[in-house]
Amino acid sequence: MVFVVTVSLLVAEVNLPAQTPHSVDAPATPAASATISPSSTVPKDSFALMPREISGIRAKILLPKEWNLLEGNLEDGGIVLATREPIASENDPYTTGLSLTIDKTGAKESGQKASNYARTLAEAAREKAGEEASIITESQSGTFHEIRFDFPVEAEHPLLVTEVLRANDATGTITTIVWQMPKEEGEALKGLRDAILSKLILDPTL
Repeated sequence: MVFVVTVSLLVAEVNLPAQTPHSVDAPATPAASATISPSSTVPKDSFALMPREISGIRAKILLPKEWNLLEGNLEDGGIVLATREPIASENDPYTTGLSLTIDKTGAKESGQKASNYARTLAEAAREKAGEEASIITESQSGTFHEIRFDFPVEAEHPLLVTEVLRANDATGTITTIVWQMPKEEGEALKGLRDAILSKLILDPTL
């Protein structure tokens, strides 16, 4: 048996408007341990991605067909989870997958453009992540300005985490995606991670 933990979004202590529990500045507290069977290893057809819809925000995501998609009410501070392991609620631990949250008010309340606000959050979070965090990279795709960095989480079963913030300056919304995977499976799963993250399509009016 393997004991695993799940990690929520890392955040530094900065003077920013208060957010919901699953927003971009939720504390990075590992959840309780759970037992995952050996069958949760990487499936042979893990790149046979199937289209799924996140109906609450009219988004589209491609996932392995065995994966689970749990959608909370994002408009009300909820969270979307896409995981390799079966989960029944947002509090269930998992080893591999992503969480997605949206923040429609933080940038506006700060008086900043969404992209600038997202950059401030990312820089603070990266600093808190420590010296092993990667450099921050930025890119533009249509309406969305994307900010991304990676960092390890040391625990009984170490994790590799990728944090992506997609800022929409036209609407002021920031979408935060946090991917995690076991460090020991990093090489095997990084292709799947990049395929899922790059093919996640958000509604430009969000």
